[in-house]
Amino acid sequence: MMYTLQLAVIFMVEAFSQAVIYDFILLEAPYTFPGNASLCETAEWRKSFPTKATIATYQNQIFWTEEEFTWKENHLLLNSARYTDQGRYVFVCKGDEKTLKLDVLYALNVHVAEMDNITLKCLRRNANDVTWLHNNERVLQYKKDGSINPGKGYEGRVSLEKNCFKTGDISLTITGVRKTDAGIYRCFVDDETTEGYPHTYDLSHVNEKRSSPGNQTDSNFNEAQSLIIYKCLTIVFVIITCILMLVIVIPKLNCQSTSPTATYHVPMSNGVLLSPSQSMVNHPVQESDTTENKPSNTTPF
Repeated sequence: MMYTLQLAVIFMVEAFSQAVIYDFILLEAPYTFPGNASLCETAEWRKSFPTKATIATYQNQIFWTEEEFTWKENHLLLNSARYTDQGRYVFVCKGDEKTLKLDVLYALNVHVAEMDNITLKCLRRNANDVTWLHNNERVLQYKKDGSINPGKGYEGRVSLEKNCFKTGDISLTITGVRKTDAGIYRCFVDDETTEGYPHTYDLSHVNEKRSSPGNQTDSNFNEAQSLIIYKCLTIVFVIITCILMLVIVIPKLNCQSTSPTATYHVPMSNGVLLSPSQSMVNHPVQESDTTENKPSNTTPF
């Protein structure tokens, strides 16, 4: 009888735990509650902890909500999460209840380049085990007995310090970061019942891949290449300019400086040099009297 009662209690606890949905939202981010009101004639969303209150109702296709909530595609929407919005919520439809435990978290923003390494700090004393989650998927679980259970896709890429339980430093190191590693990371101890400190990281951006971890980025490498090309082009331009000076400009200058001078024949008159002005004057040519020397056609008497 006692054994049967124990089984019944265990079954009820398991059934209750399965009915509870655990979820989280970052501070000031919107959140859509599970539960589709269009499937119900009447529906209610209630907050049961830390205070009891009805926050929204749906009846005859008419929706009513508190001020900070709205209606979106037959779901209840929290416009901007505040820290006091965390707690336990119940969705009631057709007599069935679905329970949601919502955490509102403040996340530290971190950035990393693809293929680089990153360490997410987390501290906790007297822990029996450590669990890191990426969104809602397990990244790594490490227990005091030395058992290590990495999540799918993180094999060989995640690690903790060997003496983390002694030092209380349960920081997670991820090597060779990938684009798919972007998301929310949370740190827990003792079967995910206790939060580490800091608890939440928002790895929202994984930048473009570097050439190799620790080396210059591709942009710096390309900048150095561009500088080398610019210097080479400058040298080539100077050389071409010098060649053009030697081939074209200098010969032209030499031709102008050594152009031939005009040769003047200075006229002479009877062995006397004439001045240029005199040489330009046209002097009439006087015929000499040569009749004396000419032979006569007449016969002397």
